[in-house]
Amino acid sequence: MSIKDFFHSIFHREKPVKVNLRYPVSWEEMTDQQFREVCNILSLPGIGRERALFLCLCRLAGIHPDNPAKYNPKKIKGLQPFIIDGKTYTLTARDVAAACEDLAYIYDSVGLAPAPFDKIDRMLYGVSFEAFYTADSFIGRAVAENNEKYLKEAAKYLTSGRIRKLLPWQKKGLVIWWNGVKHWMMGKYPHVLKEGGSVTDRTQAEILQDLLSCMNGNRPQENEKILKTDVHSVLYSLNKIYENADKRVLK
Repeated sequence: MSIKDFFHSIFHREKPVKVNLRYPVSWEEMTDQQFREVCNILSLPGIGRERALFLCLCRLAGIHPDNPAKYNPKKIKGLQPFIIDGKTYTLTARDVAAACEDLAYIYDSVGLAPAPFDKIDRMLYGVSFEAFYTADSFIGRAVAENNEKYLKEAAKYLTSGRIRKLLPWQKKGLVIWWNGVKHWMMGKYPHVLKEGGSVTDRTQAEILQDLLSCMNGNRPQENEKILKTDVHSVLYSLNKIYENADKRVLK
């Protein structure tokens, strides 16, 4: 959490007082509720970057813009009044802009955000390889074709059918979270999950069969067991196999 100290006047006091604003400065620091609030804002129709970051700051820091018309214009010239912990404070536009800039990662960075569904670990521990691979295929297709129906299919597989309809914030949150968890997993299993990957005309089913064949020991009857295994266990094993293969090529 970031703690920003702002020194500005509080109404009805002569001396400025310190205002501590606390808010997450990365996706990893966000709680489930904070992630939901951010995604709700990002889902607003026609919301622009500047407005969105300001609203995110207000929600994450727990501050509420006050109506400047309530106050003497001379006293708040160049300042923005806010309600913080039930009291009125004023912040300069520069301070507000600096705090919003701290939240630029919401638009500019990929990180490990909370999962948009309950009972789903943000790092996908406990999710089967089959659910991971299928969801990844659907989410990739949803983004490529700009078709939200595939996000619903991804959610269905990830939650074992518990969730079949998505709220607007969950649609936005699913893509943000998945980009982050895939990026994290690429760092954890770099030999099997290569960033960008190579261009291929092979289908997802064909690629999946190749992955399974690396692990089933020429026993296709083992495929079902592999698919139901935790995704991290499968990727760890595949990563070792690919790593060893890469080393042999280099010899």
